Formats: sequence, structure tokens, C-alpha cells
Amino acid sequence: TNSNQDVTTARRQEIANSLVSAVSLVAAELLTFESMVDNHEKLNAIVYTQTGKYVQDYKVLTEGAFGDQYRVMVQASVSRNSLKNQLTRAGVIRAHKTMPRVLFFLSEQDLVEPYPRYWWGQGMPYSKPVAESSIAEVMREQNFKIIEHGPRIQRMATKSVTDAADIGPEEAINLGSALNADVVVVGTALAEAAPNVMGSSIRSFKGLINARAYRTKTGEQVAAVTRTAVAANVDEVAGGRDALRGSGSLAGEQLAIDIEEAWQKEKLEADKIEVALTGTRNLTNFVMFRRMLNTVEGVEGITVQELKADTALLKVAFKGNARELANSLMLRAFDTFGINIYEVGEDNLKIQLISHTPSAQN
Repeated sequence: TNSNQDVTTARRQEIANSLVSAVSLVAAELLTFESMVDNHEKLNAIVYTQTGKYVQDYKVLTEGAFGDQYRVMVQASVSRNSLKNQLTRAGVIRAHKTMPRVLFFLSEQDLVEPYPRYWWGQGMPYSKPVAESSIAEVMREQNFKIIEHGPRIQRMATKSVTDAADIGPEEAINLGSALNADVVVVGTALAEAAPNVMGSSIRSFKGLINARAYRTKTGEQVAAVTRTAVAANVDEVAGGRDALRGSGSLAGEQLAIDIEEAWQKEKLEADKIEVALTGTRNLTNFVMFRRMLNTVEGVEGITVQELKADTALLKVAFKGNARELANSLMLRAFDTFGINIYEVGEDNLKIQLISHTPSAQN
């Protein structure tokens, strides 16, 4: 009958709408609000009209006719990686990983100076080591935050650490902590002549870097790297610098991998706090709340455990207790809604999202 056909059509449409909502929620985790607005046409073309590419499976949990409407509740598994890759290819992705702040203590000896130079030395003119600059460039590309040790920090260092090229990790960690570094990298870089020659003018030069990385919070060593690179040049100074630069790039790549692995592992080990939300029927409010939650200091990750018509259950990796998280949330302001934290447990919060415009909840 026409009635049965209408119900079938309505059911199919509501399932499709639910899948679009599921994929949209994952996209909202990967993008800023501004990016979603600016790239609306692209998102419509590559995401909202092609949800089948990203939904791995789904099941209808409950359904039924309510007056002249047909409602369904769908549980869907969305491939975050597939969606992220597609958004990256389309140029609209925004990486929002929190990466550590890094401070380098790298002494460097080139082919000109008879002794190594190091920025924390007493009375040494301030200089930026070639190898360190190369390492830092690679790590910046991976979104690490590099602390610049300019003259002000140099003055701090000369008052608090030993005047020696081979600075001890303990001193580096203490100064790094004072400067809010998450990781300190301690090591040496050396340029020397290599035996290969070509003709009467072109000579080879070798750059060697030894570096170790330490977590300032725990003092734990999280990386140890040794890398060598060779460069050829007619000029001794330029050749030595090229070799240092090359070994720095290699060392930076490995340091970035090892430090990030340790950093992400630590994030996963942060305490999990259960956050039960009500008032999530307005998906925009829910998305804005979750995006804000990601920016709270100490929050290292959020997992959606359950999402129903007007409730949601989140697991929040947080470096602190539930009371500290609640206090941080109370300081946040929202344009379209407010929050009512009506229960604070030992490791859980219960929060109601209250729309500023009651009609938005209908």
C-alpha cells in the first residue's frame, strides 16, 4: 500500500540522516568550526553526500512512528582514518594534537672552532647551532613546539647550570621544567674531515650527532639517537655545516618519532573520567561542548562511549581529578548554551547542556 511505502521511505530517509549525523560528528572532531563553515561545499560533496565511504557498519537500535513522523536510533561505526585521509587530500583537515614543548641543550663543534660551543656557557656569545636548527626544523613540521633559548634564557642558564659542554640531564631537566618544557634534548654535534677526496679541491666532511631526550615531569629518558651524515664541498666551513645540517635532519626525524610515541603513550595512561551529558538533542551544542573540552588544559583525549537521542556518555583522559575538571569547565562561556554540573563524583561528572533558546531543544 501507499502507507507502507511511505513508512519504508521515511525509515530509509531517517537512517540516512542518522548516518550523516554520525559522520558529521567525527568530522567536527577533526575540523575547527571556522573550517567547517569555510569548506561547507567541499564537506557536502565529499562527506555528507558520501557517508557510505566512511560508515563501516551500523544497526538500528530502536524505531517507530510518532504521529506523522518516523524516528530511528542508529548505532554506527565510522572510519575516522578514512575520513581524515579524505579531508587531508581535500585540504580542509586541521591537526589538533597537543604536542610537547622541547628545549635543546646541544653543544656543537665545527671545523673552525677548537672547542665546542654551547649556548648555556659562561661568557660565550649567543649562537644558534647549525645541527640544532636542522633538528628543530624537522620537529616543527611534526607540530612540536620548540622553546627558543634567546639571550634572556641564556642568562637564566648561566646562573643555574654547570659551565660544561656535556651538561648533566638533571640540570637540563630542572631548567627545562622552569621554562615549562615537556621534554629536554641533551647531546653533542661534531663536524670533522672525512677521508674521501675528489680531484684536488673537493673533500668530504662528516657530521655526527649523539642526543638523548628526557621527560621533564618524570626524568625518564624517552629517546636516544646517534646519526651521521656526509657532505662534499670545496670549502671546509661550508662542508662541515652541510654535514651537521644533514645529521641534524636525520636525528630530528628519529627524535620526533620516539618522543611522540612516548608522549602519546603517556596521554593514554592519563586518568579516565566519565562525563554523562544530558541535553544533547541539539547536536551543535554537543559538538561545541566537546570541542571546548578538547582545549581544557590537562585533557588528553575524549572517547564517545554512547550517544542517544538526548544523552551522551564520554570518557575523558584527564591529568587530574573530576573536581579539577569541573572547576575548569565552570570558567568556560558559550554563546548558545550554558552548563549545569549537577553531580561531581570521584571519577565522574554529570552535566546538563541548557540551551539559551528553549525552542532549540524542541
